Parts: sequence; C-alpha cells; structure tokens
Amino acid sequence: MKQTIEAKEANKLMQDNRVIGATVMSKFNSLFNPLLKNRKLQMFAVSGVAMAMLVVALPSLSTSAHAKDSSLSAAQQQEVRAIIKDALINDPELMREAILAWQTREQEVANTAMQASLVTHHQAMYETKSDPWKGAATPEISMVYFTDFNCPYCKKIEPSLNKLIEEFPQLKIIVKMVPLQGEGSKMAVDFAQTVWLNEPEKYLKVKDMLMSSPRGLDAVAIAKVAKLTATERWVGNTDERVAKMVHDNINLMNELGIGGTPSMIVADTLIPGLVPYEVLKEQLEAAIAAQDKTQKSS
Repeated sequence: MKQTIEAKEANKLMQDNRVIGATVMSKFNSLFNPLLKNRKLQMFAVSGVAMAMLVVALPSLSTSAHAKDSSLSAAQQQEVRAIIKDALINDPELMREAILAWQTREQEVANTAMQASLVTHHQAMYETKSDPWKGAATPEISMVYFTDFNCPYCKKIEPSLNKLIEEFPQLKIIVKMVPLQGEGSKMAVDFAQTVWLNEPEKYLKVKDMLMSSPRGLDAVAIAKVAKLTATERWVGNTDERVAKMVHDNINLMNELGIGGTPSMIVADTLIPGLVPYEVLKEQLEAAIAAQDKTQKSS
C-alpha cells in the first residue's frame, strides 16, 4: 500500500512538473516576444525555454510543482530567470546543446515539408511536356534542374551535369529555366525557351553557348549567340507560350521552397547549390540503387 501511495505521488509530481514546464515555456515566450526579431535573442529564448524545462524537474522546485495554480507570478518568473541565468553562466554548454536541438527539430520539420511538397508536385517536375531536356530520350531515371543563364554557379555546374550524362546514359536531365538575375536573364530565357519550342534540335547548342558566356548576358551577347546558331528569327520574337512556362517554373520553385539556382532534384531528393561532381554522382547512384531495389521487390 505504501508503495502504491508513493507511486501515485511520484506520478502526480511528474504531471505537475509538466504543467509547470508548459507554463514556463508560455511565460518565457511572452516575456521575450517583443525582442524575438533579433536572431541572437531568438537563440537565447530557445535556450532559455529548454533550460526552464530542465529546471522545473529539479527537486529545488518540487514545492512549485504541487501548486494548484499553473500560472507563474512575477516573483516566480524572476526566480526562473535567475535559475536560467545561473545555469547558463555555470554551464554554457547547455545553451549550445539547446540551440543544436532546436536547429535539428527545425530541419526535421523543413525536411518533412519538403518531402511532402516533392510528392505533391511530382507531375509538374517530371511530366511537363514543354520542358527542355538533355540526355536519354527514354530514361530509366530523371533529374530536374532549375537554372538561370546569368547565374555564375549554374555556369560552373554545367560541366558536371554533362559529365553525369556521359557516365550515366540512362539519365535524362529536365531543364527548368528561371530568370532570376535581371533583365538579361529574362531575355536569355525567352530566347532559349522559344528556340526549344520551335527548333528543338538547335536548343542545346544555344543553351551551351549562353551558359559559356563568362559575363552577364545582355541583348548584344544574346544576338551574337543567335547569329552563331542560326536562330536570329527568335530574338525579340518570344513564343506566346513562354510567359506561362516561366511563371510555372518560378511558382514551382516557390512551392518546393527552393531559394535559388542551381538546384537539382533526383528521386525526390533536393541537391541545392553548386556542389562537387562527386556529390551529384553519389546522389544519382543512390537513387538508381533505390529504384532497382523497389523494382525487384515489386
């Protein structure tokens, strides 16, 4: 009987501690809310909340855990502040651990949202008939590539993508052109996309020449590429379908939470930014292995 009573008291203490902990979090947020626009203070607030949750479990606060009223008085708030401050001063590692834990949770939430979005927009990514592409006409695996002709990092990653196609002949790279780098980008995308829609056999040469330009593209540079590729008729003569295609590409980027170019997606895995060839190859090989495993098990 004594053990049962003690167990009930222990359970009651744990429940009360959770109530106090939740209250501390709420109060702490309300205290720091006006300051949370500052990034450093955000980090401190998160650390403080984590510390508050730790503090309420300490025996020194066990009397508070039995309080009927779950709200904290001004004196209790001051006590929590003092305890948090003292703990952080004596063990600064606690703040680092709290920040890392918060960042991990935030990344997990972002990754979950990204995966859901990739599934939702799978058709728009891989099955838009008007998208330019290079590589295998009947692919075993596809990669989506968001790119901007004036993006310096896109220019640098192009050789790696071409190398992937050489090494993996079963790969198709679907090109999503987005003009994010000013008027020159827009003119280049309008021109290249129009070439693709009307003379697709000339597109890759146009694209490669635009990408190889060492400086930002402008009307003069685009006209020079058009002359060298016999596509002058499309300069300033944008196909009426292009505007919607570009709009859809930018909207898709936003829906997927992609912030810039270059960005690649393979097997619903996002590869953002300029990455080494080895990273692209590793991700592609992993995607192929996973696909093969799925096919064998089905």
